[in-house]
Amino acid sequence: MRSKDMADLAGVTPRTLRHYRQIGLLREPPRDRNGYRRYGVADLVRLLRIKGLAAAGIALSDIPSFLEGRGAGVGDVLDTLDRQLADQIARLEEQRRLVARLKSDADLPGAGLSQPFNALTEGRSEAAIEAWREQLTLFAQLLSQEDLARLYAIYERMAESAAFAELGKRFDALGPQSGDDEIAALAKEYSHHFEAVLPEFRDVFRVHRKATLFELINAHALTSVNDSQRKMLAAVASYIA
Repeated sequence: MRSKDMADLAGVTPRTLRHYRQIGLLREPPRDRNGYRRYGVADLVRLLRIKGLAAAGIALSDIPSFLEGRGAGVGDVLDTLDRQLADQIARLEEQRRLVARLKSDADLPGAGLSQPFNALTEGRSEAAIEAWREQLTLFAQLLSQEDLARLYAIYERMAESAAFAELGKRFDALGPQSGDDEIAALAKEYSHHFEAVLPEFRDVFRVHRKATLFELINAHALTSVNDSQRKMLAAVASYIA
């Protein structure tokens, strides 16, 4: 059979066939009087075996060992390939879990924080909710599971109090129309309620690297607020310093 016929039967391209010849996986067949290569059934069987081994993930350089029955190295190759495939499967399964979470929005980047997050952001502005999500992303990537668990406990206690959710809504309402007295009064209330949990927040971020993260969180908070809200946060910082 000619090259094109064998390639078609095996389900490969003539270019693949040529490549296999060039690297020595397939023999150079004899040519007929017209100069066309002529393959036999044995060549087709070998090509199908090569195709099957390549589809299994065997490197082309390792395929001769399988075709020629060199058993010593074959087991090692298969063991290595099996480990690589297991790693790939584990990574794909983790990606599927992340995709499922994104599709259902059942959880947030700071795994396990969705319940207090939902309670604390109920009725809040879209900007405030997005700022929370971004902060949780920072927490999830830069904090350990132990520290995330400690944060969960803090947020859970905050969520149990209706005061924090109400303060958040009043914070969202601050804008150009807000006077200094309103801003100062809200800052004092914020300070009063946050004083109870502030030492625990600071303890989570006590290590230098975590302290840097705490600075990032504070800087991030200032980028997602208006002038009146920024003024209120500055007042809160002065009260609890």
